[in-house]
Amino acid sequence: MTSKSAAERPPRIDIRQVRWARIGIPLFVTYFICFMDRTNISVASPHLADELQLSAATMGLVFSAFFWGYVVSGLPAGAWAGKGHAKTIIVACMVVIGLSAAVTGVVHNLPILLAARIVLGLAEGAIFPAFAVMFISWFPSRERGIAVALTMYTVPLSSAVMAPLSGWLIEVTNWRAMFIIQAVPAILVAIWLHFSATEKPEDHPRISVEERDYILATRTVETTDESTLLQVFMRPVVWLLALIYFFWVMGIYALTLWLPTVIGDLTGQGSFLVGLLTAIPFLVGTLALYVVTKRAVASGRSLGSFIALPLVLCGTAMIVQHFMHLGAVFSFAMLVVAAGSIFAALALWWTWVMQIVPRNQAGASVGFVNLCGNFGGLVGPLLIGLVATTGNTASGFWIIGVGVILAAVIVAILDARRTKAGGEAEDSEQRTATDPEHAPHPH
Repeated sequence: MTSKSAAERPPRIDIRQVRWARIGIPLFVTYFICFMDRTNISVASPHLADELQLSAATMGLVFSAFFWGYVVSGLPAGAWAGKGHAKTIIVACMVVIGLSAAVTGVVHNLPILLAARIVLGLAEGAIFPAFAVMFISWFPSRERGIAVALTMYTVPLSSAVMAPLSGWLIEVTNWRAMFIIQAVPAILVAIWLHFSATEKPEDHPRISVEERDYILATRTVETTDESTLLQVFMRPVVWLLALIYFFWVMGIYALTLWLPTVIGDLTGQGSFLVGLLTAIPFLVGTLALYVVTKRAVASGRSLGSFIALPLVLCGTAMIVQHFMHLGAVFSFAMLVVAAGSIFAALALWWTWVMQIVPRNQAGASVGFVNLCGNFGGLVGPLLIGLVATTGNTASGFWIIGVGVILAAVIVAILDARRTKAGGEAEDSEQRTATDPEHAPHPH
């Protein structure tokens, strides 16, 4: 058997290259810190609710308040990032994230708590659309999936690290100190990124001529033709992508924000042990993300099937967990399956989206999909809080599961149509090349 040529081998991270050392790794750390500051409230919620006298429904409101800001900032940030301001947006937002996360640790009433979460959401909502512009500017098309995957690892991995760390900090200090301590890294990362990154590869002082020319020559392969922003919004597929992500994000944040409370209901244990148990589903999610991304890249097949199947598995586990009462161990196992599978295709998702949307409107398109999708982050946690019954916070997860399965069905339909259209286009090109009657005639 002959070895694969360099062009056929899956791309790898090479830390010696500027695009990985100065862009890829810093963006990974940036998003890791974002998600820690976004979700550490889930571990603190029982203590916070007790001290501020907040009900489960009110905590659902607090969890969803983050997304009131998040859904507002994504689209304008994406449009501005596309005009050459992606790095500026990321650095400024990380400073705001650190400050608003710290404020959460000193609140004494519900209005200030809601305001802090809204500001945190405004800052974080602007981050990923700016990331999308950086990905397209800095990474060749065949490496972009790996760059996105590296960033998406932070979603489950940060929760796996955050849960036991936050639980430990709460036990050795208190929930207020935990928020303040975990706010500091956001400021430090902003400083690091300011000095490490540039907006474009051609502006970086440390990049070699060879690496710069390689990026510029290959970064637009496998992206769609350019179009106007209005044309982007007139495409039904963009709205379908937004709907898919809406149901998906409902599941992600229903699990991420309520899982410590649910596990506390199941076990009756303290913050540290609950944090350790909460880490397990997210570690499984990190492993699943790695395996699914690697298999999808190696297969060369359309990404849609690799996205739809984990979503079906997640939705099924949520529904089974509600309707089959086989004890705490079984319920926990279903939560592990649900959380593990909901993260499995996250990197492939954004790679798939960036293949579909026009490259010159990538920031605005991703911002729009992110905006619409993250309404699910507003709805999901709030819905769980509203329908929660005493001692069974997970009683509404089955509703979320139905939505996640619906998202999988839409993905499968879109992927089938896209694959069919691609096959027909390829057949047409082959007929044109081999049949003189179908060849273009000069005018």
